[in-house]
Amino acid sequence: MPNTPFIAVSQKIENKEKREELKKFFRENLPDDIGGVVRTSAENANKADIINELESLNKRWEDIKNIEVKTVPQEIYNAGGIIKKYIIDNLDKNLEKIIVNSEELKEEVLKVLEEENSNILVQIDKNYLNKFDYENQIKKSENRKVWLDCGGFITIDKTEALTAIDVNTGKFTGKDNFEKTVFEVNREATIEIAKQLRLRDIGGIIIIDYIDMHIDSNKEKILKIIEGEIKKDSSKVQIEGFTKLNLLELTRKHVYTI
Repeated sequence: MPNTPFIAVSQKIENKEKREELKKFFRENLPDDIGGVVRTSAENANKADIINELESLNKRWEDIKNIEVKTVPQEIYNAGGIIKKYIIDNLDKNLEKIIVNSEELKEEVLKVLEEENSNILVQIDKNYLNKFDYENQIKKSENRKVWLDCGGFITIDKTEALTAIDVNTGKFTGKDNFEKTVFEVNREATIEIAKQLRLRDIGGIIIIDYIDMHIDSNKEKILKIIEGEIKKDSSKVQIEGFTKLNLLELTRKHVYTI
């Protein structure tokens, strides 16, 4: 962050000692007038690799500053578009391989990976949309009602003020007592809701109306599940907890990819 001598550390690095260590390391290896954002992948990264990346970013900034402006407006830097942004945003998630459907895309992805000093495998598969059932998943993300594997379903309604998500048992009756049935639907709904928040890029205030749970330990389990699921989200999600009316409140920041 040029002209902003502030070091920010990814909130997904939870170890406080590691956060302070990284913040100190970055400060020691950046010019006094430049700050930076420490990505999650820095937690286990080799320090030599971090220094190389910092030097590369500094050089990029110096090149931008030294560009001779001949016309206005004039492009001085191209961030690489949605493909580059997606790859960089997901490098921290232990990617094993990237699948594309053309040689042209493969070359573009390999160029980004080279810039990021990554050796992730890149494969071409022209049929991957059908193989991974992406079209049905896209249609599912456009529906108000989303069915769960257990037979229950969730409904998603967006308003001016907030997004309301309702959980229903649907066709699921369960084999044991009603409380177990309710928990199973709520458990599966929680995983699906976290996924839909990412797919639809739902932001702002989100209210989840779970099926009433009468055992407090089950509510705690649901909170643990959603806390685990939101770690998959690249956007900031804040869980506020259950209200007196047993509604789960959370907020999520939009991810603008374009």
